[in-house]
Amino acid sequence: MRSFLLTLSASLAVIIDAHPTAPHSQTLHRRAVDLNAFRMVLKTEYANSTDVEINPSINKLLKRADPRDTATNLVKTAVPGATFRLAEDHYSGDNGVTHFYFKQTANELDIDNADFNVNIGRNGEVFSYGNSFYKGRVSSLTKRATVDPAAALKSAVTVLQLPVQADQATAEPKEEYKTFVIKQTTGTVKEPMARLVYVQTSERNLALAWRVETDISSNWLVTYVDAQVEEQIHGVVDYAADVTYKVYPWGVNDPTEGSRIVVTNPSDPVASEFGWHDQRNGTTSGNNAVAHNNHDGTDDYIHKPRPVSPDWKFEYPYSLDETDQSKYAAASTTQLFYTVNKYHDLLHKLGFNERAGNFELNNNGDGGKGGDFVILNSQDGSGMNNAGFISSPDGTPGRMKMFMFDNTTPHRDSCFDSGVVIHEYTHGLSSRLTGGPTNPNCLNTAEAGGMGEGWSDFYANAIRIRPQHTRNTPYAIAAWVTGRPEGLRKYFYTTDTKVNPHVYADVDAIVKAVPLSTHSIGTVWASMLHEVLWNLIDKHGKNNAEFPVFDKNGVPTDGKYLAMKLVLDGLALQPCNPNFLTARDAILDADVALTKGTNRCAIWKGFAKRGLGLSARYDAGKKARTNDFQIPMGVC
Repeated sequence: MRSFLLTLSASLAVIIDAHPTAPHSQTLHRRAVDLNAFRMVLKTEYANSTDVEINPSINKLLKRADPRDTATNLVKTAVPGATFRLAEDHYSGDNGVTHFYFKQTANELDIDNADFNVNIGRNGEVFSYGNSFYKGRVSSLTKRATVDPAAALKSAVTVLQLPVQADQATAEPKEEYKTFVIKQTTGTVKEPMARLVYVQTSERNLALAWRVETDISSNWLVTYVDAQVEEQIHGVVDYAADVTYKVYPWGVNDPTEGSRIVVTNPSDPVASEFGWHDQRNGTTSGNNAVAHNNHDGTDDYIHKPRPVSPDWKFEYPYSLDETDQSKYAAASTTQLFYTVNKYHDLLHKLGFNERAGNFELNNNGDGGKGGDFVILNSQDGSGMNNAGFISSPDGTPGRMKMFMFDNTTPHRDSCFDSGVVIHEYTHGLSSRLTGGPTNPNCLNTAEAGGMGEGWSDFYANAIRIRPQHTRNTPYAIAAWVTGRPEGLRKYFYTTDTKVNPHVYADVDAIVKAVPLSTHSIGTVWASMLHEVLWNLIDKHGKNNAEFPVFDKNGVPTDGKYLAMKLVLDGLALQPCNPNFLTARDAILDADVALTKGTNRCAIWKGFAKRGLGLSARYDAGKKARTNDFQIPMGVC
């Protein structure tokens, strides 16, 4: 467990069987209509890059000049005789992979839930693909509807108890084939639409259906109503999902910096495509994390107490004066769940995604192993005055333990100190990226382990930067939860060397000390990263929004997020068990890869100011480090 006070090695193995989805609408839930009853059961196959590599039939496919031709040829080979069309939303990612999406058709109609996605690598060859095409016979299908589209809307209104008046509804054809707008209705944001399609049913048959779209503000539903049998529904998709949390919002480090507010729908639809919650239970569990109170300090997380909110309002009382922690356990768990999910979404945007080995239960065919959300223990009773993260290889859940601190009266809960939460989660980031997602043993030397603490402090500090902060603003780690202004580090983080005088050679004395303090090593490393951060902010400005803005080349347009991106990319580039010098060079290389080295001067200045300049040296035999404050000739 990497923690604030000690570093241990541990492994965690759990068996998980769950399929999270976006939470359902509280409006429909109050009407006692269970959308889960209308959820489709569909078999989807995915051939990952390894499957493709060892599959002779795929290897025999010739690479075409146009990657869309290669993708099309694969679909024809995989599902002989199928008819299909290429969707218009194909694109190339910043990793060089081009994504093509095909929709199966029958009798000139879409099979609306039959899709085939093909990923073509940078080399023009098939990288991976997913397939939910219908493989049965289609020749005998009819395309004649006996139920008209207006009647299909009325069926949806009746069965789902929608607040829509459709008694006088009429269908007016649009230019698109077999598509209608439904007129003479009230209760919708815009006029409902209906399009004739085929749909794969849960019984693995094809049914002719009206694809009815209704936007009723609180919900945007796609309902598949049978086109030949009235009031028979084959499935429902709900685009809307309002979830609220009463929390200290993102960027507020602790209760001294702001107040709790109600946050609505904070999940990012790309980074968390399933939302944050498992729809089936209405609790703080989902694709990225499962959070609960662990007052008894045991590791059996399945049956732990979690907030339960059928209407998806995770709004619970918390008072700074409360002495009984059990009275705000739900608020603590909610805060932890919110902060971790928010950080997950940010890191996903910066590059810690499924392919890179992030923590998700269902990777949705986007690479990585999956099956590894983070288990979050609030008010963990197995310790005090600390917090910890058990790193794990990709495919195995991580575990975070957040303890109570008894330095103050009343005691303070580390879940409300987001810097502590972010610090711990970042251990999962650094251990997964360094040496590869399945090798969490690449930060085991004293120096590499100490740098792990430094990366965790760096991200915690970068995220808490507020609009009014400057390069001389002092930051402490865990100041609120410990009740100490200086927090848990020897020096405040700032670029002011009178306040924080750390330089590279300070590590010598730290590694010789008994007991060894990896956190002290980390403070030296994070102090250097702090210099780089503010140099890039000075050059590119500071984006105070929750997420970065990227230019057309995938480069954050501001200095804060650029620094976070370069440090993250450097983690993936550096060797197993790096030292200060190799980690510095990896960050410089990350800038070469991302921006062609346009930030070398700012980065070198940051490291050189703290003694990690051009001629800085580490003598492994003598275990001695030599400061150097020089910047390479011609860099600036």
